[in-house]
Amino acid sequence: MDYFLTVSAVIVFVESRVGTEIRYEELEEATGFSLSHLRALFANITGKSLSRYIVSRRVANAAFDIVHSHMSILDIAERYQFSNPDTFTRAFNRVTGYTPSDFRKRRVEVGRMKLCAGVYGVSERIENKNMNSEQLKTTDNSVVLYGVPKVGYGVYQGCTPYPICLKACANYLGEDIDYDYAMVVCGAAFRLVWDVTCWNAGNVDVCFTFEEWEKVYRLGIEGLGYRYEAIHRENNTRKEDFISFIKERIDKGIPCIARGIIGPPETCIITGYRDGGNTLLGWNFFQDNPEFAGNVQFDESGYFISKDWWENTDTLSVMCMGERTGDKKTAEDIVKTAVEVLTGRQEGNYSKGLLAYDAWKKAIMDEEQFSDNAILPIMAERMMCHGDAMDCLIDGRWRGAEFFGKLSKEQPGGIYAEVADKFKQVAENIGKMAEVLGGFDRTQVQMTNLYKPENRKKIGELIDNCKSADEEALSLLMKL
Repeated sequence: MDYFLTVSAVIVFVESRVGTEIRYEELEEATGFSLSHLRALFANITGKSLSRYIVSRRVANAAFDIVHSHMSILDIAERYQFSNPDTFTRAFNRVTGYTPSDFRKRRVEVGRMKLCAGVYGVSERIENKNMNSEQLKTTDNSVVLYGVPKVGYGVYQGCTPYPICLKACANYLGEDIDYDYAMVVCGAAFRLVWDVTCWNAGNVDVCFTFEEWEKVYRLGIEGLGYRYEAIHRENNTRKEDFISFIKERIDKGIPCIARGIIGPPETCIITGYRDGGNTLLGWNFFQDNPEFAGNVQFDESGYFISKDWWENTDTLSVMCMGERTGDKKTAEDIVKTAVEVLTGRQEGNYSKGLLAYDAWKKAIMDEEQFSDNAILPIMAERMMCHGDAMDCLIDGRWRGAEFFGKLSKEQPGGIYAEVADKFKQVAENIGKMAEVLGGFDRTQVQMTNLYKPENRKKIGELIDNCKSADEEALSLLMKL
């Protein structure tokens, strides 16, 4: 028996349950050994007791959340199974040399580390000597990066998949970036798109931000100071090509961002592979949606497990952060991006930037599109497209306001503060629009309210208000 494989199994077991209660009887069943034997074996090979290792992994994951989230320290302690704040503080100080509050204040670098062959997890840089991981071996042709932050709607108080995935991957690799920076650097914060030919549920997809669909993804990764690497599904692209691309990055401890895998071609994160790459693991915004997740299984960590990802024809691309270049985008670069995205123009069927407001309002005010006897699926379609435009603006412009608000602290009373105020006005008008509809939900209540002519008249006025604020923001940005 290769006991290094047993220790690897213990590491995987612990990492996939680091935020839950670890039941030793399940560990015994999973490995086929008694707890006493596992403890002795683990200590002998790693030089650390199993219980202390579990605490160190919980502290490492807690350290990651302390730096890269806005959760309270008390909530983080509870998340990682510490019974009270004092216990958490003592354990945290013993592992890192800092108290949790001092760790957050100093923003100590937190990224990933190799736990054993084929398994990565998050760790603060201080706690890197917990085992000789290069000694551990595996033969199951799989690699899993544990500890990649979960993505989904509402994470980071956002609703735009690509910047959410970008922040999660960057944080995992040790980059300390905020969601608002991820939004502005790729251009997603400034977008608004409307298909003039139909009620298109894909309007909100970030791939329509620029004329070139790939530019938003490339800008995001390059804007963090990394080389952009990608593979796309074309007529001659094989599944093996995708697998090779994914394995090469995952083997280096780098998570990938993919379009598709489960459900529509929105971005998700690939955090690992099994069966030589035929099975993929990760986080997907639609992994819990019954209409998309019929064949999806789940790892103990919460990661999806998908074996038929290639059969999903919406699996279109895989991209990742390549080697570090250090060439991050400047405020001037982001201003130029904002001007390009906000500028009104027609690209094929899509009205973009300021021009999209006119197309959106025209659709909303068209009485023929809102007949009294409309069936529920049609009402849902109208509500989805309208709601997506609302979400795009309240998420994007609010993040733009946050970013330019931070810049304004360097130039009090300057143009940055005025830009932030204009973007905030857009978001506030979207809030008023939600009040007209009865909330941001998309239930039959909101659908019915959208169909009322008096409500759509109010919505049309609010669309004009949003456009006016964006026009003023664009004028200010052009001065910069």
